[in-house]
Amino acid sequence: MKKIALDATDIRILGAVQRNCHLSKSKLAEVVNLSSTPCWTRLDKLKRAGLIRGCYADIALELVGDFTKVIVTRDIKSSRPNLSKLIPGKDR
Repeated sequence: MKKIALDATDIRILGAVQRNCHLSKSKLAEVVNLSSTPCWTRLDKLKRAGLIRGCYADIALELVGDFTKVIVTRDIKSSRPNLSKLIPGKDR
């Protein structure tokens, strides 16, 4: 994989996007001390180069509600009789 040379501005952009990937174009430019168009051009270049793979949410599942684990079993014999012949030691 080809290595990508980053300068200090690219690193500031990556850091800002990593902290908050939903920054507006103007806010990101302000945070990294760059005008909007060059900032957005650099961000686009970083995305196209594969350095930014996505934007993710850290969801507080404990606030959503209770979760239950469910285990479902199915008798192979009743759903696919031919598969039961492949299981060693299985009554036929």
